Amino acid sequence: MKKANKKIAGIKWIFFDLDGPLADTIPTLYNIYLDFLNNFKKRGTKKEFLMCSGSLSEIVLFLKSEHNLKSSQNDLLKLYRKEVLISYNDARPINNAGIALKKLNELNYKLMLVTSAEKNIAMKFISSRGWQKYFQNYVFGNEVKKAKPNPAIYKLALKKANISPAAAATIEDSPNGILSAKRAGTLV
Repeated sequence: MKKANKKIAGIKWIFFDLDGPLADTIPTLYNIYLDFLNNFKKRGTKKEFLMCSGSLSEIVLFLKSEHNLKSSQNDLLKLYRKEVLISYNDARPINNAGIALKKLNELNYKLMLVTSAEKNIAMKFISSRGWQKYFQNYVFGNEVKKAKPNPAIYKLALKKANISPAAAATIEDSPNGILSAKRAGTLV
């Protein structure tokens, strides 16, 4: 395989999603989802889990509605958030993610983490790997009102970077994330 040592013409910033492209958290998040529902004697499915995207608030609101959970939205959110914080300790980085970040940094790309995760959760993972030195900026799920596939999160990233969509490339793995980034006009 040929090594990439050249910059992509016109691209100044690279936006990274966290869950999937950098952190191997999908199995962890699936287990959190199952455990959360199990607390209420409810059963989850892989199909439903795949529909659970966005901020923790949106996920909890969706699950409250779908499973007719009687607890308050706030109490459910606290429980889900607690499980996420504990479980992210077990998440591993994707193979060679740190090497890729380092190489892109050496090529003088500016990097931004653009994630639906909340700031404290995402930064705990990034900092524990020493990756904060690679990122010039961040956008977290609680900074926008609508989750992916809505383009709001990537539009905010473009605004923070002060660039046009043509100057950004996005690394995403989920259909909702890809659609969000494309709708914002970035290369995906």
